[in-house]
Amino acid sequence: MSQDCSNLFQMTQRLEAQGQKTLDSPFVWDDGSDHDDVTKIHVRGDSRGINCIRFDYIKSGQRKYKSFYGPSWAGFTQTFKINHKEDEQLESVEGFYKPDSRTIVGLQFKTNLRISELIGHGKKDDTKFSLAVYGKKIIGFHGCSGSYLESLGAYFTCIAPTRMEAKGAKGGTDWNDGADHEGVAKIYVRGGRDCIQYIKFDYVKDRKYIYGPAHGVRGRGFTESFEINHLDNEYMVSVEGYYDEGDSGIIQGIQFRTNIKTSELIGYNNGKKFSLAANGKKIIGFHGYADQNLNSLGAYFTTSPFIKLESRESTGDLWDDGTFEGVRKVCIHKQPVLYSVIQFEFVNRGEVVNRDLGLRVFIAEEGEFVVNYPYEFITSVEGTFTNEEDPHVASLTFKTSKGRTSSTFGTPGTKKFVLQSKGCGVVGFHGVLSIDDLSGLGAYFRLLPPLPDGEKVEAKGGDGGAPWDGGGFDCIRKIYIGHSEMGIAFVKFLYDKDNKVVVGDDHGSKTLLGVDEFELEHPDEYLISVEGSYDVVVGSESEVIIMLRFKTNMRTSQLFGLDTTSSFILQKECHKIVGFHGKIGKMLHQIGVHVLPITD
Repeated sequence: MSQDCSNLFQMTQRLEAQGQKTLDSPFVWDDGSDHDDVTKIHVRGDSRGINCIRFDYIKSGQRKYKSFYGPSWAGFTQTFKINHKEDEQLESVEGFYKPDSRTIVGLQFKTNLRISELIGHGKKDDTKFSLAVYGKKIIGFHGCSGSYLESLGAYFTCIAPTRMEAKGAKGGTDWNDGADHEGVAKIYVRGGRDCIQYIKFDYVKDRKYIYGPAHGVRGRGFTESFEINHLDNEYMVSVEGYYDEGDSGIIQGIQFRTNIKTSELIGYNNGKKFSLAANGKKIIGFHGYADQNLNSLGAYFTTSPFIKLESRESTGDLWDDGTFEGVRKVCIHKQPVLYSVIQFEFVNRGEVVNRDLGLRVFIAEEGEFVVNYPYEFITSVEGTFTNEEDPHVASLTFKTSKGRTSSTFGTPGTKKFVLQSKGCGVVGFHGVLSIDDLSGLGAYFRLLPPLPDGEKVEAKGGDGGAPWDGGGFDCIRKIYIGHSEMGIAFVKFLYDKDNKVVVGDDHGSKTLLGVDEFELEHPDEYLISVEGSYDVVVGSESEVIIMLRFKTNMRTSQLFGLDTTSSFILQKECHKIVGFHGKIGKMLHQIGVHVLPITD
């Protein structure tokens, strides 16, 4: 991947400081805008407000340390690190200040990858402010610091989109729709007998529909379209396809995926498979090469935004845990009298982070709901409020991307609320406290990432033949086995992906003995192991697979091939088989599997 910002507005933009207006104060400070990124933020404060702050920056790969602004008194100290090596940039700052003294009492920092917890506090009578410019990042700060931080402003510049190079051939005309869009609105594809003839993209920019040009030539064939509803927070997240491995290299088939749905494969699944995807990012533009046909396709990506939802019935003080990569567990612990503790267990960069919320929530039951992250996300939070003059949360229920629903924690009240965003998963929680009651609950959502490809279990068998790998899917639907008098000569698999059948490639050659089938009862039945045997046979210099047998969570298949004992088993405890790989020649020489944890 490379960065491309050539078509974007790059001038520095200054946002005036929020809080107390003290331009003539001797405590005014300005870090300037001559930096590439912010890399670390140091905050010190107490119950009365933020009294000291410092920002560290990056310039030409070197770290630049600035001074602390404000006195260093006793109280809390927190830091927020921004990893520019992982393409993380500071996008915005939200905060609160006292309307009478204009002292800043709370700050929260948002990058393109995560949101910090609320540093300090934000009470119901405080004034909220925000420093943000759409499509830009912060590269410097200015403000005023006396006994406490009195005001804060920022400098912004553009965020360069990520450019993924085109897949396929580079012959023909180089075309580029650019990256200056908010999202993709509609795609038109014209297909011919064995390739994609042209492609056309329409975009959204400043809430206006932008009609793009066609790339390629209109000929005889079929035309299909795929529409993305940006008004429903739908984004394009990836493209998969196939291109000719021969001299032409032209695109033969293509498929589009949003955070909500997946298109049918348009064209043919012949040739080398490719993918255009960047975890946690959305596609905002395309580029490539075209002539008589679509020769290649590349894309521009930018980080998808966080979606912040909230439901509250009364005012109170704010709490905000910020965002993480995902939620692993929600626990309700009963305490003496009426108090309970809600505990959220998050995952952040491979580490478990616990956040406790001690509240008088009147939830008498103890319990927990475990999520199989990273293969499963909480996608919905349903709850109710009590029917009182000052309502509070009475019950909570959680749903996941795997269709599971937790038990209901608490006793349902009269008024319901739902926190949910299509195609997104929960990555953090926030809310409102009124004395000790939870009077409001909110959640941060982000696009569901592509599922991990799973673990690859080493293939068993001989060293002959050419390698093949069908990749990993959601599960196996059907298996085709062709055999000769010597052993297994042919295999083919039908997979399931997003509740759609995917037909795998033929591996090997069919014989006069025909092809046997083993069909699974989808979706209740899944494959958990493969056992087999291999040996040297007449006409082969290396071992070939001579027998296979498959075991599911419900039964064991017939024996395929020669009637012999097993010499290997492919399996992993508490996992299911979701794909195959191996080596093939005139016979099947090796077979291995892809596995995923069982979550049902």
